[in-house]
Amino acid sequence: MTQHPEAAHLGDEPRDSTESLALVFPGQGSQAPGMGRLIHDHSEAARQTFEEASDYTGIDIATVCFESEADDLASTENTQPAVLTTSIAMLRAMREKVTEVRDHVKPRLLGGHSLGLFSAAVASGALSFRDSLLIIMERSRLMGSFNEERPVGMAAIVGLDVATVREICDEATEGDLSRVDVANHNEDVQTVISGDVSALERAMARAKELQGKAIRLKLKVSSHTPLHEGQAHEFAQIIREIPFADPELPIVSNITSELLHTAAEVRAEFEAQLKSPVLWAENVRRMTREGVDTFVEVGPGHALSRMIKRIQDESTAVSLDDAREAPIPVSILPVRRPSH
Repeated sequence: MTQHPEAAHLGDEPRDSTESLALVFPGQGSQAPGMGRLIHDHSEAARQTFEEASDYTGIDIATVCFESEADDLASTENTQPAVLTTSIAMLRAMREKVTEVRDHVKPRLLGGHSLGLFSAAVASGALSFRDSLLIIMERSRLMGSFNEERPVGMAAIVGLDVATVREICDEATEGDLSRVDVANHNEDVQTVISGDVSALERAMARAKELQGKAIRLKLKVSSHTPLHEGQAHEFAQIIREIPFADPELPIVSNITSELLHTAAEVRAEFEAQLKSPVLWAENVRRMTREGVDTFVEVGPGHALSRMIKRIQDESTAVSLDDAREAPIPVSILPVRRPSH
């Protein structure tokens, strides 16, 4: 199957991956006003990426990223294309910089948190940047329309293990119209829950009774819950019309932590994503078992790199967005080791 023009390597084409490196891409919730401005100002490749995104979507993505207030940026219709565009702009800028200063870097694996998995698909060549934007616009529309139908939300539960949080969700659920589920298992004692506000509030109260912290997230949608069975079915119909290619590098599944090697596997992952939890802690451990010891977060914020350090404290985890003067800190990338 023909690869999309995006390539997962950085720099000149290597034959095999020789790096203990994974690139990981953040999702919704990582946005912040002004995101991507530094990379836009320093990289021609990044500027072209923002221009492409605006042409594909009909939205001035640079203005959304650089000038929106936090509440406007938090609207899912703005957040999803803005985060994806910023992530791909950073990826392309890193490639541009790597090409200037060294031979190549080819990661071993790619990962992404929820929306970030679309960025990983683009980075792998499994999905074109244009098509990724078009389908996440549909994804954000579906998520936003569900929120209009019934009051839903998300909350982070900190200090309790995921098994306890699942029990809390089961106790708080009172039928199909008042349901809450685990959406993201981010760390051993940090879990995000999602669902109807009535059930969500009961679960938050119970978590506090058990000495956990319960923090309502500033998201205007629910996500990764069986409540979205209908939206997931509609989304699957949409993406069946989109061409996928076999990824150049394996992508770690949010749902199973298995490695996705084929176009069919990537497509199936996205078909089920809206109704399935993100097992991020398991994703990180799978990447570590596969030989990864260095993680580079490519996108706005540093939520993933900080979580990775807490999940695997012996790993190196850095975010390109931590840079303030030099936007592409190539020095953090591992030195190329020849294969034998």
